[in-house]
Amino acid sequence: MAAAQGSQPLSAEWQACAKSDAAPDDGIAACTAIIDSGAERGQNLSIAHFNRANGWLAKGELDRAIADLSGAIGLDRGNAKAFFNRGNAWGRLRAHDRAIPDFDEAIKLDPAFVAALGARGSAYQAIGDLDRAIVDFDSAIRLAPGDARPLAMRGVAWRAKGEMDLAIADFTRALEIAPNDPRVLGERGASLHAAGQLDRAIADFTEAIRLDPRLSSAYEYRGLSLLARGNLDAAIADFDEALRLDPADVDTHVSRGTARLLKGDHDRAFADFEAALRMAPEHAFAWSARGNAFLGRGEFDRAIADYDRAITLAPNYPVSYSNRARAWRNKGDFTRALADLDNAIRLAPTDAASYNSRAWTYQLAGRAAEGLADANRAIELNPNDANAFDTRGTIHVKLGLRDKAVADFRKALELNPGLTASSEALKKLGAARQ
Repeated sequence: MAAAQGSQPLSAEWQACAKSDAAPDDGIAACTAIIDSGAERGQNLSIAHFNRANGWLAKGELDRAIADLSGAIGLDRGNAKAFFNRGNAWGRLRAHDRAIPDFDEAIKLDPAFVAALGARGSAYQAIGDLDRAIVDFDSAIRLAPGDARPLAMRGVAWRAKGEMDLAIADFTRALEIAPNDPRVLGERGASLHAAGQLDRAIADFTEAIRLDPRLSSAYEYRGLSLLARGNLDAAIADFDEALRLDPADVDTHVSRGTARLLKGDHDRAFADFEAALRMAPEHAFAWSARGNAFLGRGEFDRAIADYDRAITLAPNYPVSYSNRARAWRNKGDFTRALADLDNAIRLAPTDAASYNSRAWTYQLAGRAAEGLADANRAIELNPNDANAFDTRGTIHVKLGLRDKAVADFRKALELNPGLTASSEALKKLGAARQ
């Protein structure tokens, strides 16, 4: 809100124009009358355009807001808030390359403009320039150490860089300032989830839900943590509630479909994936998830077609390669399976599951010695993976190393007593489980 300059009391029109953000229809009409009257010039005319833009922003009419803010800036290039508001409008249109220069101008005019620093940081983050984003958030935090918002913004950036400890520390500091902010609790929970601290993550999401029972993202992320815990029914219940609150959330449809698929509820899993793809036909993860459903039904060609689409849309998503490899392997095409696993490992070099999958594929292809190196690497990366020990045991059998095979199968059963493949392998070797 801005008021006309001058010593006289504001007219009714100017009073209405100044409140365009709160009462946009009346405010826009009043500002339009002032602009069209031709009575105002210079800074006052700029203020009228600025106020009318606030009305358009409140109504979500971003193009009209940008036009008025451009008019305001043309009349008064010293108005930092006009540049800031126009930058935010460009940001809402996802035109971050146009938003950043506006935030630059706002900060030049007011170097202590904390909100502009935060907004520019968010714009840099949106285009993937995380280092410059963090620099802006650092500046905002130095200027306003008691403001939780830039701390939370920096936490999101640290998480995007994979620096979970730094992210958690920033969200914790933000919560010391604003302990009842459910969104910050949710963000810390998401970082704890990414760090593998599932119990703490679930606790944060639960508290966020207590503070704001309509916060759909908290249900979604708690569902993901419960899914990672293997608690499928509770995860599905959370995804149900998230979708009740936000039926158009594509990611939650994919997550619920994945949980249903793991439960063996293929029909409803397909329904979720289809709903996601109807809403977002370019959603790579939805294509990959539906590929998993086809894979589970043994429809390998249809699975491969979905993985192909997912990889076209997101060529750096390793899971699509590793899952397509499973489909190729089931079709007996070990060459293509190994090529996909090479890509999966290139993109995620510390993913134990991909090394285990490539080890298994090597031994199926008659290349057990090469598979042994991958099985060793899988166990090194995740020494609690029973399947990796089962894979290495199978390779040791093929290499004629009976004692090592027995030790691996026993370790696999120690980690997962229900692993039938290892139990049967020990019987064939005439060895006891111990």
